[in-house]
Parts: sequence; C-alpha cells; structure tokens
Amino acid sequence: MDIKKELFEYLSTQQIMSLATYGHHVRLCTVYFSADKDLNLYFISNAETEHCKNISINPEVACSIADSRQAMSVKKIGVQITGKAVELSGLEKIGAALAFWSKENFDIEADVSLERIKRRALECKAYKITPSEIKFFNEELFGPEGYDIIKM
Repeated sequence: MDIKKELFEYLSTQQIMSLATYGHHVRLCTVYFSADKDLNLYFISNAETEHCKNISINPEVACSIADSRQAMSVKKIGVQITGKAVELSGLEKIGAALAFWSKENFDIEADVSLERIKRRALECKAYKITPSEIKFFNEELFGPEGYDIIKM
C-alpha cells in the first residue's frame, strides 16, 4: 500500500485546515488549502492577520485536517501535520500556487486571482507549508484508532 498516495487522495477531498502558529502569541485559524503530490500545502491569507505575522517571526506550524461531518459511528480519518510555512515570493511562484489553489477551491473563492494579488500585494499573501511530519489517522486502512506517521 502506498501511504503517501492514500494520504494525497484524502487531502484532495478536503478544503479546510486548522492552522496553529506561534510568534509573540499562539494563534489558531481556519484556512482553505490545497495540497500537491509532494504533500506540500498551500493557502492564501491576509498579511495583517496574527497567524501570518507569527509565520514571519517563526515558520514552525502545526495543522489539523478532518471532515467535521464525520459521524462518531463511522471509521475515522484525519491528518495532523507539523512543518514550516513560507511566504511565496515572485509572481510566477504565486501565480502557480494560485492557479493550483483556485483549481482545487474554485467553487469557494472565485475572486482569488493573480491580478487581485497584484492589486492587493500588501494584504494577500500566498503560503506554502512543507511538512516535516504527518500523522495520518485512518481506521479504514490501519484499524481501530490506527495511524501511520510519515517523516518527510
């Protein structure tokens, strides 16, 4: 079984992630995200938010992804991630991240585009999270309360 493939397939079905940061203060937020096949995560946020300010001070982050509509009676699935977040720079990189993000979340944020980012360059920033460790909970694959830890 290819665990990374299973994980990517699961991440591709999800759109919302809880993101924890620590700079001057601990912050927790919810963001829309997308994942690439290397399991990097991408999100877009206003640079003035506390979580973005924290990332500029300390890139270490923690994330949690799970479908909150899971019934308690079904086999659980979810992800916990630790890693580093970086602000993407250069219009080409940001454009590529936005194209990927918009493709994954087109029905949620139709107003997100490279042109909008250019106009609001000081407000909106694109970020990439490179995981260092992923804990993949999946009772279907690993049995009751089962998980696998992927070191990146």
